[in-house]
Amino acid sequence: MSQPSLSRRSFLKTSAAGTLLGSTGVGLAQTADTYRAPPPPPPGPASFSTMGDLGTPLPPPPNWVVFRSDMSQCRPAGRMTRDRVDGKWVLHDYETQEGIKGVMASAYPEENAGELTLPLEVEGPHKIYLGIHYPKVNHGHSGYGEVEVKLTRDEGFRRVALEAGTLDDTGSQKIGHDSNHNHKSIQEPFWKIADLTGQDLIFRQPGPPYDITNHHPQSNFSYVKLVPLSAKEAAEWKANLPSENTRRVAVIYCTGHMTGHLRGSYTYHPTSKDWFKDEFSPYVDSDHKLFIFEAMRGNYCLFKTKIGDVGNEGNKWQPEWIDPLAEFTALAHSHGLKIFASQRMTGAQYPMNRAPIARARYFWKLQQYAKIDRNGIPTSNLSLAYSEARNHWLGLLREALNYGIDGVQLHLNRATPFVMYEEPVLNAFIDQYGEDPRRLSELDPRWMKHGASYVTAYLRQVRALLDEKPGRQLGITLYGHPHDYDPHREHFHPMRYQCDVETWIREGLVDYLMPNKYIDLGLLQKWRDLGGSRLHLYPDLMPRTQLPKQYAALAKKYYDHGADGVVTWDGERRAPRISEWAAVQQLGHVSHLEEIIHNNDDYYRRVPLKSLAGFSTEHSFHDG
Repeated sequence: MSQPSLSRRSFLKTSAAGTLLGSTGVGLAQTADTYRAPPPPPPGPASFSTMGDLGTPLPPPPNWVVFRSDMSQCRPAGRMTRDRVDGKWVLHDYETQEGIKGVMASAYPEENAGELTLPLEVEGPHKIYLGIHYPKVNHGHSGYGEVEVKLTRDEGFRRVALEAGTLDDTGSQKIGHDSNHNHKSIQEPFWKIADLTGQDLIFRQPGPPYDITNHHPQSNFSYVKLVPLSAKEAAEWKANLPSENTRRVAVIYCTGHMTGHLRGSYTYHPTSKDWFKDEFSPYVDSDHKLFIFEAMRGNYCLFKTKIGDVGNEGNKWQPEWIDPLAEFTALAHSHGLKIFASQRMTGAQYPMNRAPIARARYFWKLQQYAKIDRNGIPTSNLSLAYSEARNHWLGLLREALNYGIDGVQLHLNRATPFVMYEEPVLNAFIDQYGEDPRRLSELDPRWMKHGASYVTAYLRQVRALLDEKPGRQLGITLYGHPHDYDPHREHFHPMRYQCDVETWIREGLVDYLMPNKYIDLGLLQKWRDLGGSRLHLYPDLMPRTQLPKQYAALAKKYYDHGADGVVTWDGERRAPRISEWAAVQQLGHVSHLEEIIHNNDDYYRRVPLKSLAGFSTEHSFHDG
């Protein structure tokens, strides 16, 4: 029996985002011409199941969908057990409400259970869905990921996390409207399309730094679902693989998991090049064009610096450490991406914070150049009104540029304002206007313009530094929306945070503007008209947790009002939400966004369990 011919709309519905799902595939670019089409499935509905409630049977999946649900078939067998043995994957039988029976594998935090390889034994391109059970355990759940997966030919592992926090069309959590439904189900996110000829699936627990106590929960793998593409679907997929015309997505990779978060947390120095391949894997074979690596978090540098800090007691680079900026630069360029090193001009942290990120040696050496509040009290950040402060930041940028990066990114959406009531700032204002600004409102247009002039002066210096080697670019992350701590949120304009964007554009100082969290559409269009095609406008796609169709709708709205790209802040924490990230990877396909918006039902399912370890899940595992 042959598969029915699909219209373009029907095909798009079948594949969740249509041929665009191909942009997430790894490996097919080299083997697409050699795949063998799968046996044609019989006629049937494009979507064969919905999320259900506990105890409610679901229709079985069609027989042309392949499930690999028995983890006892993994290799090596010696890493699995039916008993509670430390350091091994523990096997448990289960059955879902749609009749899939299998054996899941679970591993406990702080126990190295090793890698398992699951034979797939299929050929040709398939859509790949991962079935993962998130049990109710005291370890909680980590946004960085709870299991890592790769195919045989993938360059790196992908972290996979519970996609908590995203609401469905009913306003309920898509992972289950309460913990009972979440913990008694298998979550089934779409991962990608790939040619599976000669490939198996490998999974393991998270590695460092995600294996520490406050991150690493229990790891689980329950099944992989494989949906074969017809010859027509495969041809459309191949035709819509990422191209130079679709590469218009940027990612900002925050490095709090390496330098430590500013609140005070661990420091991590990678010692394996494979770690960097794993971290970079979400951005390859996709619409990503620009990788923005936060190499300078205050004075903490993720490269071999002579000026900044590197996070240990003696501030000495250790021989076993691999230079993150060097490694990410090599990876980005090998995959055809640009890389910017970003700078966050933070200062000292709370005095009881003893973490390396909080030490800020430079601040204590230059404390006389700190910002001063209206009452004359020093703050914990340096002021750009002083050449000594500007020269410090410029020195770090110069070191980073020596790595052959394509540009730098200034995170001006952090540590605002950049000047306050320091003596040179006060004197210059009084000389010009004859008034003491401490007696004026913060919203006085003259005062906002005056403060912004110091930021613009710093940007001119950064631009001159970049132009020492033609072709290097400057990106700016700035608030396009009032930040959460602003008591004056009405009538917002970036000048409120000392960002004179129109002057930057007129003087040709910036190449990329990335407003965060949101941006007024009229302002976006104004910047486009002012900057023309030379200026790249990449609004951030907030919030961090969205349905695929919400990502596509937001991107389309920005494209319609002058944006020529989009960016995701904290990409390292968004990418483990693999079904949502599958949409992000395609957002450069501008002409297809409407199709993602209206045909995206197949990105994610929650499949209730009927039984687990021989028990009825509906009537077991209660709190009391």
